[in-house]
Amino acid sequence: MPVWSDHSISSRYMYPLVSPRGANVRDEDISEDMRFGSESLDYLKFTIYDPGKSSPYNYVGTQGGGTGGKFQGNKFADEAIYSSIYLYLPHELRETYGVSYNKATLGPFGDALTTAMSGGDSEGLAEAISQGAASATPQATFSAVSGMFNNVPLIDTELNKDQLAGLVKQKVFNPYQETVFEGTNYRSHTFDFDMAPRNESEAREIRNIISVLRDSMLPGTSGATNRWLTIPRFFKTSIVRYQPGNTKTQKLNEPAQLSYIMQFPVKMVLSNMDVNLTPSGQNTSIKDTVGGDRDIDYGPASYKLSLKFDETAFLTRNLLKGGTGYGVQDMSKDDDFSFMNSAQDRARELDSGEEATD
Repeated sequence: MPVWSDHSISSRYMYPLVSPRGANVRDEDISEDMRFGSESLDYLKFTIYDPGKSSPYNYVGTQGGGTGGKFQGNKFADEAIYSSIYLYLPHELRETYGVSYNKATLGPFGDALTTAMSGGDSEGLAEAISQGAASATPQATFSAVSGMFNNVPLIDTELNKDQLAGLVKQKVFNPYQETVFEGTNYRSHTFDFDMAPRNESEAREIRNIISVLRDSMLPGTSGATNRWLTIPRFFKTSIVRYQPGNTKTQKLNEPAQLSYIMQFPVKMVLSNMDVNLTPSGQNTSIKDTVGGDRDIDYGPASYKLSLKFDETAFLTRNLLKGGTGYGVQDMSKDDDFSFMNSAQDRARELDSGEEATD
């Protein structure tokens, strides 16, 4: 069977290459005022970075040195870009945040103790401890009595100080509890993509996308006997919008509302990748029907790609656009999209050139 000759590998890949077809002037049965074509396409852009040229860490520099305590989890160096992948927005978009709280029991002198601690006064701290010991005498008494009964052999008693006080005094001790913030939960993102190549260009593009993602999530080896595993590449994710047919600028920009709500401000790693080559339950392949040789196999007719990304830093409000303390950034920088011109022209030429064969 003839070999599928690949073109030169670029640093950017996209699926789909051609926008969904909308009604046009050839659809005479559809009135002109009811023809609504696709004016723009929204993509998830995955920018892949080389950890050898830019640190994947938050407080550790490229060569293992420190950053002076400066947070680097949202810093990305353009010279470290390995590749970029554009995939259409998945069927489900979900934004999730989570923080952790816990209950802290201060006891009867907790307020005095925290006040003394916040002031940094050692004498005041000693006085607060002394006052607390005096105020805690009733609790200490009930604790001692309940403990004494609990430890007596042959007496089946299990009482704590609050249970004993409730039985004797018909009231319990105030625990003086506070809800204390303990931290922010790390986020994960799962994206599912259904892909069905419509031509040779898209079949090749899908193959390259899978290859680059797979290559970037896995470690390499180094050393004479492969003693070391090199760390995988890391990712930046953003939402971009492309207007097909806009040959004057061929630029990408951000869909303002969507990209404001759904944000990916920190570095991410690809922790899981699943490629289903038979999502319909049957293996179906595509072959060339346009060229002189019709036996070239372009692979599966459909794919289901599932990606799971883990953020490498927890979020704080100053990292999010619109958040308190968020730094002013240049949001006018567009992505150059001229690399798609030739690929799209070729894709349109071949758009009806393949047929599915079992």
